[in-house]
Amino acid sequence: MANEITPKLVADITDKSFGIQLIVTGLAHLVEEEGYTPHEALSIARYTGNNCFHALAELKKEAKK
Repeated sequence: MANEITPKLVADITDKSFGIQLIVTGLAHLVEEEGYTPHEALSIARYTGNNCFHALAELKKEAKK
C-alpha cells in the first residue's frame, strides 16, 4: 500500500516534520502537565483525530485546487 506508515517512514519524517513535533509535544503536555496517563493521552489523540478527519479531508481537497 502506497500510504502505509512504516517504522522507516516515521523515522525519516519525525525529525523533519514540525507537525509531528507538535503532536508529540501535545501528547507530552497531556501527560506531564495535565496529569493524563500515556494511554489516556493516546486515546485523546485518536478521538481528536477521528473527530477532525472530515475537516482535514476538506483542507486537503481545497489545497489541490
